[in-house]
Amino acid sequence: MHDLHTQPTGPNEESSVTTDHDLTVVSRPVFFTAAETAEIVRLDESTLYRHLRGGTFPGLKIGGRYIVPGAVLDRLVDDVLATGRCVDLVGWTRQWRHEQAAAIARIAASTVQIAGGAR
Repeated sequence: MHDLHTQPTGPNEESSVTTDHDLTVVSRPVFFTAAETAEIVRLDESTLYRHLRGGTFPGLKIGGRYIVPGAVLDRLVDDVLATGRCVDLVGWTRQWRHEQAAAIARIAASTVQIAGGAR
C-alpha cells in the first residue's frame, strides 16, 4: 500500500499527489481562471462570469480578474455525487456559505478567552 501526500507548491502553482515512491499521480492548479473553470464545468464563460459577479458561484476576485479554487470544484462534484441528484447552484452556494460561517464561528468560540482567565 502506498502513502499519498498532497504537496501544493504555492498559491497559484500546481499541487500534486505523490506516493511514497515519489511518483506523481495527479497534478493540477490550485486555482483555475474563469475560462478554465467554464471549460471544466462546460458552461459558457459569460454564464460563469454572471454567477461569479452575482455571488452564486464561489470564487475570488483579484483586481478585475476572477479565479476559482480547485477545492470549490472538488466540493461541488463531491456533493453532487453524494446526493445522487441534481444540485441547484444557488442553493448549494447558500448552504456552502452557511457551513463556512458556522465553521468559523465554532473556531472563534473555541479560541475566545473571557477576561479573568475563564474560557
